[in-house]
Amino acid sequence: MNKFFNTDTLLASGQDALQLITEEYHNMESKQVVPDVKPGFLRHLLPEEAPEKAQTMKEIIADTRRFIIPNLTQWQHPNFFAYFPSNMSHGAIVGDMISLAFNTPGFTWVASPASTELENIVVDWIVKFLGLPEGWLIKNRGGGTISNTIGDAIFLSVHAAKHKKMAELSIDFTDVRMLKFVGYYSGICHSQNYKGLYIKDIPYRREIPIYYNEQVQNYQIKVDEFEKMVEKDISEGLIPFWCGTTLGSTSLGCNDPIAEVAAVCKKHGIFLNVDAAWAGAALVVPEIREEIGKGLEGVDSMAINFGKWNMCGNNSAVFFVADKLNYRESLLGGPTPEFLKNKFTNEYDIIDYKDWQIGLGRRFNSLRFWYMIRSLGVEGMRENVTQKIELAKVFENHVKKNSRFEMICKRELALVCWRLVKDKDGNPIPEDKINDVNKKLLDNINATNQYHLVGSVVQNLHFLRFVICNHNTTAEHVEKFWNLIEEISNKLFD
Repeated sequence: MNKFFNTDTLLASGQDALQLITEEYHNMESKQVVPDVKPGFLRHLLPEEAPEKAQTMKEIIADTRRFIIPNLTQWQHPNFFAYFPSNMSHGAIVGDMISLAFNTPGFTWVASPASTELENIVVDWIVKFLGLPEGWLIKNRGGGTISNTIGDAIFLSVHAAKHKKMAELSIDFTDVRMLKFVGYYSGICHSQNYKGLYIKDIPYRREIPIYYNEQVQNYQIKVDEFEKMVEKDISEGLIPFWCGTTLGSTSLGCNDPIAEVAAVCKKHGIFLNVDAAWAGAALVVPEIREEIGKGLEGVDSMAINFGKWNMCGNNSAVFFVADKLNYRESLLGGPTPEFLKNKFTNEYDIIDYKDWQIGLGRRFNSLRFWYMIRSLGVEGMRENVTQKIELAKVFENHVKKNSRFEMICKRELALVCWRLVKDKDGNPIPEDKINDVNKKLLDNINATNQYHLVGSVVQNLHFLRFVICNHNTTAEHVEKFWNLIEEISNKLFD
């Protein structure tokens, strides 16, 4: 018997593991959403030293059931309303299991032909069913890849933009003009935009101010202010080269005016990236695509996190570029070692995904996508989006019907941003106390450990976010949660 890989053990313990998973999902609603533990709890439960002798898989699975799963924050719980979805589907779980079993690090085509070509196919499928620009198909000038996270994708976008601008100016890293590069990002964008510029040593990092746009009933950047910032920097001898915008921001679910920003970027030679981590999934619905998906043909790169609304699990950020030649050149990083060369690259003009990322090895993530998409179909993915939007409307209606609460902005897809504005007698909460009251409301909700919610702050306004995250959440769950909110909000003023 091979102690390192035994198929009998794999089969038996695999069945036990699947049994564990299914039981935990079936019993999910009976669990606390957030465990009642303190930092360091696990060190007190597990041995300080690794076991000298092998332990049975049954023992390990039993300890998983006993120590690990009860102490997770249950992102798949129907009462989890925080952040954004971190959904899984049965297809993605099975696909990932098979992917992990064969552990094929497809850094070149010949290292794993099926994983490379399946990724080509899957990203092209996504372009088509999300209605993205046709130029992003692999056969055309652009193309896509499965990155690890949105943060990775943003960093790579900045990197590709820097390479492109350096080529345009015919400069290298020793040129003093490297210290004059300017990157911009929407004031409502994710923090990874700033981080990407910071890690890439961009000396000038500009946040574009946001304002409340009555017409769209949410926050946006003012495009004319953005252009004034660019023109001012140019007049002072600086070099604008990259801009990060958002489609479905984390805080408010809002959308920057992509088409107008793209026009400014094109005029001034600025590389434009769109972070559509959450809302990108909704483009599968034609009506939503028509509403928020305009102007994408003018962007240089875009990232969508299929680990959120798209049910593929973590490490599932799909990153598209409009110019794959520039993108690939930016990541070549010197001569190719002999052991990484293969004749197929040049003879067949194929993709070696090592040239689309920082590292060499990569997971066979496309198999997880392939299983998820095939097991649900585009129709199923569309239904997943619309179902969660309809549930968010239930919560939205409660907020609007109760005069003690107000919407911060309009509901964006399945996200509702709201706050408490009156005490239990219907008197307005003073402006100097309203933020603290809403923070206390949030803390008291989360202190139950039966629900999980997060708040956010925009222009010194503290509010709460409610987002439908899970497949098993029903209107009944939403109703019970709203009843709890009303109960807690009354007790705040006792």
